[in-house]
Amino acid sequence: MRYFKLPDLGEGLIEAEIVEWHVKAGDSVNTDQLMLAVETAKAIVEIPSPQMGIIEHTFGDIGDTVHIGEPLVEYQGESESVSVVGDLSAKSLHASTPKEISSAQSQSMQPSSVKRDSFSVGTASRDGGSHRAGAKQASPSVRGLASRLDVDIEQVIGSGEGGRISSDDVEKAARLNQQVGKSEKLTGVRKSMAKVMINSHQQVVPVTLFGDAILKDTLVNNPSDITIVIAQAIAFACNKEPALNCWFDGDNMSRRLLDFVDLGIAVDTEQGLFVPVLRQVQQRTEEDLKEGLQALKQAVIKRNIPPSEMTGASIILSNYGSIKTLSKDGESRANPCLYGTPIVVPPMVAIIGIGTICGDGMNGEKKLPISLTFDHRCVTGGEATRFMGYLVEFLL
Repeated sequence: MRYFKLPDLGEGLIEAEIVEWHVKAGDSVNTDQLMLAVETAKAIVEIPSPQMGIIEHTFGDIGDTVHIGEPLVEYQGESESVSVVGDLSAKSLHASTPKEISSAQSQSMQPSSVKRDSFSVGTASRDGGSHRAGAKQASPSVRGLASRLDVDIEQVIGSGEGGRISSDDVEKAARLNQQVGKSEKLTGVRKSMAKVMINSHQQVVPVTLFGDAILKDTLVNNPSDITIVIAQAIAFACNKEPALNCWFDGDNMSRRLLDFVDLGIAVDTEQGLFVPVLRQVQQRTEEDLKEGLQALKQAVIKRNIPPSEMTGASIILSNYGSIKTLSKDGESRANPCLYGTPIVVPPMVAIIGIGTICGDGMNGEKKLPISLTFDHRCVTGGEATRFMGYLVEFLL
């Protein structure tokens, strides 16, 4: 028999969730024929068969999480057991790269002499503490009770020794389900986001500065251009105060100052938070940045953006002021959010939050609320203050 295991999907990903099977036991498959689709922290990846053969067995149902190296498919055959582990990092992921991504971004994705740490909001690193938990301890009779009461035993907290689950624990969970409904298990993007936020909370020492920038009339009259102008302002500030455009290794107490600005831009979707990366912001024209950002947003919406387009950011922008809210009558209106405390995601040391453009109530000028969170383990208050000053200076 031959076993095909979940291959290394690259970019530090360690697990994927099965979203669709294209084959079943008894099917004949050809080499490179698509067998299943899995969802990583940020993208849906189609996995092909590495060989011809007949499917003996498939492992995992839709919604199951599979870790790298765990079996997906068993082929019929009399040969000795061999594990077939594919490599999708070059082939499948390259094929899924959206056509809309600009040539400048494509060039920036090529290998370079700089080793870039893997970063993706929603993606746990290989050493980030994401491991499969052991199976819940429960007797067959308790598991049978859970099945009869329609209780997911994997979500029951055991009160017995070593976390062992009792019948009382199952009945308590069943009563809670009846009273408030079943809990919704986080999957995909939301599950990955939760892991990243927990990791950030455990590592980062965050401090947030707040400020305002009085906007030029050209920006007030063309609010659609504000994200690009802010991206340029961030690149300007990074050049003036590079301490905030770096990666910090807390374990080794070392930092890597970066000479490029790869800006992660938070994108809100129904599926969760995505952070595609706009590459080499400091070198690109305004028009090129517009095209590149639009391509990234479309790729996120279509869910065909490869993981490589959401890793390696040097600093992040969260423009929550651009998110529209609904009034009582259902009409779209600007949201009231002005300031925030956005979360720094290691190995980066800074994130900029942008609120809703508003009047200052005095002379009719429009101001842009800015929040800058930085990791005080690596960045001083003076460095962060100067960075904020350069950011505001560019927007004046």
